[in-house]
Amino acid sequence: MFTFVIGFVLVLIFLYASKKFYWSGTHCPSQDRMDDKIVVITGSNTGIGKHTAIELAKRGARIILACRSRQRAEEARQEIISKSNNNQIDIEIIDTSSLQSVRECAARLRKSLPRIDVLINNAGMLTQSKEKSVDGYEIHLATNHLGHFLFTNLLLDLLEKAPSARVINVSALAHAFFNCHIHWDDINLEKTPCSAFYAYSCSKFANVMFTNELAKRLKGTRITTNSLHPGIVHTEFGRYYGGRYQIIFELFHQLLSPLLWFFLKSSEEGAQTTIYLASDIHLDNVTGKYFSDCLEVQPSPLTFNEEDNQRFWLLSEQMTKLNDNFKEQ
Repeated sequence: MFTFVIGFVLVLIFLYASKKFYWSGTHCPSQDRMDDKIVVITGSNTGIGKHTAIELAKRGARIILACRSRQRAEEARQEIISKSNNNQIDIEIIDTSSLQSVRECAARLRKSLPRIDVLINNAGMLTQSKEKSVDGYEIHLATNHLGHFLFTNLLLDLLEKAPSARVINVSALAHAFFNCHIHWDDINLEKTPCSAFYAYSCSKFANVMFTNELAKRLKGTRITTNSLHPGIVHTEFGRYYGGRYQIIFELFHQLLSPLLWFFLKSSEEGAQTTIYLASDIHLDNVTGKYFSDCLEVQPSPLTFNEEDNQRFWLLSEQMTKLNDNFKEQ
């Protein structure tokens, strides 16, 4: 009996140590302040976006919560203020799956803000739905890439007004799965037999391509841009992934919660690389890179194809009617 107890205790110690020192990932090594910085974070009412906002608010930043739901954003705002003792938390409504919503949000920010120091394109979705966006595009590509592509470009003037600005794109390791690439002749994946997760992975691949091309186009400016993998995070992110089997999916999710806690990062742990890229002063001139656990790592080799990156940028311009927006301004 004594041997069993000792063995059980040792197993618990091993599991705790594994969780703390491996599965939880790295804690942001930087304690640099963000006083007087203006930070815009999409999808920041929950998950890693909210925890990023909490930490950057603690460091003195003014935070703009760019979210779809005003009610949920207001709840997050109150929590962030309470935890950070910083009341410089504002809300802007944006739905990155709607290009019109993106345009309207960008227009309001251009009128209300003197500059943007950090833009964190964090909002994302994973769903089993085969729906298209209101603009007629595959929903993952629209929400995870096109909305942020347009948002970033419409806010470049504000970023250029900052002494040193950063654009941070939250991608995912999934971008390197399944030999992901851009389906030039089937951008909406209507003819390509694939799962929703494959569509999601392709949208994350697009995030890295966008980052690489944006870094190239911003060369010589005071704006840097990097992408990242936050880790496999236990959040509400995939809450609609169950589709018509959502109830079964949620029940299965609850039953596996202890295992998920062990193998997945918490939202706070998943936010660490974003916090690092937003705050560390040593990254002022680092651009066009991909990070995981607060370290620069190599993304899929396919994201380095400069011709494809430029071609995809031009395609994204056409899909978002970006040049029409600039003509109207």
